[in-house]
Amino acid sequence: MNGTVIHDPEEPVPHLPAAVLLLVGVPIADPRAHQVLRRAAELQFAAVVVKRRGHDPQPLIEQARMCGIALLTADDTMPWRNVDAGVSCALAAHGSGQTTGSAPAGGEELFALADALAAAVGGSVAIEDLDQNVVAYSKVAGVRIDSVRQWGILHRRVPDVPEQRRQYRQVLAAAGAVRFPAMGEELPRAAVAIRAGALPLGTLWAIEPEEGLSGEAELQLLDAARFAAPHLLRALNLPEAERRMRRDTLRAVLHRSGPPADEAADLLGLRPGTEFCLTAFAPPTPGTPGSATPGAAGGGPAVVVGAGTHPALLTHVEWVLMRHCAAHQAGATVAADQGAVYVLLPATGQAAGRRFADGALAAVRRSVGDGARAAVSSPYTDLAQSAALRREADGILRATAHDRPGEPAAATCDVRHRILLDRLGDELERDAWLRLPQIDALLAHDRAQGTDYGTTATAWLDATGDVASAAARLKVHPNTLRHRLRRIHELFHLDLDDPDVRLASWLELRRAAPSDRSHRRAAAPGHP
Repeated sequence: MNGTVIHDPEEPVPHLPAAVLLLVGVPIADPRAHQVLRRAAELQFAAVVVKRRGHDPQPLIEQARMCGIALLTADDTMPWRNVDAGVSCALAAHGSGQTTGSAPAGGEELFALADALAAAVGGSVAIEDLDQNVVAYSKVAGVRIDSVRQWGILHRRVPDVPEQRRQYRQVLAAAGAVRFPAMGEELPRAAVAIRAGALPLGTLWAIEPEEGLSGEAELQLLDAARFAAPHLLRALNLPEAERRMRRDTLRAVLHRSGPPADEAADLLGLRPGTEFCLTAFAPPTPGTPGSATPGAAGGGPAVVVGAGTHPALLTHVEWVLMRHCAAHQAGATVAADQGAVYVLLPATGQAAGRRFADGALAAVRRSVGDGARAAVSSPYTDLAQSAALRREADGILRATAHDRPGEPAAATCDVRHRILLDRLGDELERDAWLRLPQIDALLAHDRAQGTDYGTTATAWLDATGDVASAAARLKVHPNTLRHRLRRIHELFHLDLDDPDVRLASWLELRRAAPSDRSHRRAAAPGHP
């Protein structure tokens, strides 16, 4: 067998004799399915895999019989990625003469494989899972080995250092062997990814002999990785594998990529026509009130907090939310992405989403501080609206960025006015010609001369022209405020008597000083 091919019907069928073709994105009743089937038979594919999706498979079966090619059907609810992984592992097991028994990962088969490979290449070999646990290693005497490999064998885990994390990303992204030069105590080594189809399962590492790794030895590494795949897949905790795939799918959906909306919905546990909502959680900005060092409460690994949203802090919040969902919302999918952690809640309206978000937010705050915030989207029924779904959740988080620590989770109805102001501010930022030149001049004067005309105008506009209230807020005499307003008109020719100018000026002044926003939220029915 020659592996699997995930085929787009808009592209030509590649020439891969004995491979298994997965026909994605086309109904079996579509004439293109028959064309691809005939072409696959001509190119000597071993089989074609399709999904029925409510269509009668008999015409395609007859076509396959006439062409002399095997036709397999996959369960409609199984994501193509899972189909690819299962078929690939079955092929790998067949090719290595193995059965799909119950041998655990790290069992004798993988140790024997590591020994055979080490003897062939002349360097110590380690097989690792995605969490960098050493599940098997070579025990052949006389091959090259270094102190880092010895430490990993002794602890059955690879030391967690930033440079190695970069190396793992590089290996898992590569189609072939990746070679790394000597570094510190590490001897030169080569590594390949272990995959089941497109699903990464782990990595295989070999220390290079003194004369370097030959081209033949690189091919042996790739063969060994294929043989190791079914063993790692059997040992992979299936709920964990499912969680990883759901997380990856949610990230793809949030980026408007990945599988079609109906297939993504199947994987994420969303039933057609049933409401779901997205919650989003933002860690506190380190160094601000309400931030804390993760690990101080709630268990889990300690995280060193740096400026901005540290990636490790985001990973920690993701871990806290995964634990919370395991106990309270098992069907939820959790994924960290670009400064926030998102939780997709199947079969959940906004009221239930609020209750979940408040409970989850409490768990996050116990771990990272009261400055953490949460957003709850409106209910949706169609995952094809994922762009609007994310924009709404992100808009809520942005609108609550200056809230006092400890506020409950927010929904659009709480902060819709702020989201609108943020959007208008974005337009002013994108197109400078929209801005009032008088306001730009006023703010520039404040910066250069140390005056407070911007603060004065904002306070007066916030008070809807009530001089007494604005003066009290600024802690100045009302006559002082009136004098400043006259100076604003004289210096910058800003006509605040015009209601349209007042509105435009207020919007620009609010955009220029977002941290001055009071922490008001619109009252939400049934929510304090």
